[in-house]
Amino acid sequence: MSVLGWAGLDDFLLRVTSRLDPPHGPGRLKEYGDLDFLTPEETKMIRPAAVLIGVIPRKAGPTALLTLRPDTMKTHAGQVAFPGGKVDPVDVDEVAAALREAEEEVGVRPDEVEVLARSAPYVTGTRFRITPVVGLLPADFKPIPDPTEVADVFETPLDFLMNIANHQVGEAVYKGKTRRYYEMPHGGFRIWGVTAGIIRQLYQTLYDD
Repeated sequence: MSVLGWAGLDDFLLRVTSRLDPPHGPGRLKEYGDLDFLTPEETKMIRPAAVLIGVIPRKAGPTALLTLRPDTMKTHAGQVAFPGGKVDPVDVDEVAAALREAEEEVGVRPDEVEVLARSAPYVTGTRFRITPVVGLLPADFKPIPDPTEVADVFETPLDFLMNIANHQVGEAVYKGKTRRYYEMPHGGFRIWGVTAGIIRQLYQTLYDD
């Protein structure tokens, strides 16, 4: 296995459209995540969710849009996350859910997002099957955060996230089992857990040959 690594935004976008699943229709990428931590009964209660991996082509370099969840949230409180949430009945699919949630949380206008692809679904220990949707945002995008939805909004350089040297590994006991997880501290924010797992899987799908 060879690791090519980050080679610029154009190369990244080409890999996204050629190696990930298309925005709509059946997907070929296998789900992954915390399935081993779920009982057979819990797997029957998995709920669909989606997040938007919003790529912003800033002049200083492309970034990924991230949020900090409020401490009042029922799940993953106080953690870094991509904009997103569960799929509601009003959503035709995961892409629609990701765009709706991103608009509600940080003011992303769905008609200004160039939806590129879907990454592999991540199943969480809290019984969500999260579909990451990769989309290109306007270069001049300015977030309008909803304080009831997010505690903070920030951007992390894409070349940092797509560099395996920045993917640290930690261990913790979860539901009585030892679990390995990734974290990518940057700019005073701790990117870890599910969000870091999604980033790591995206990296592997795009750059591992």
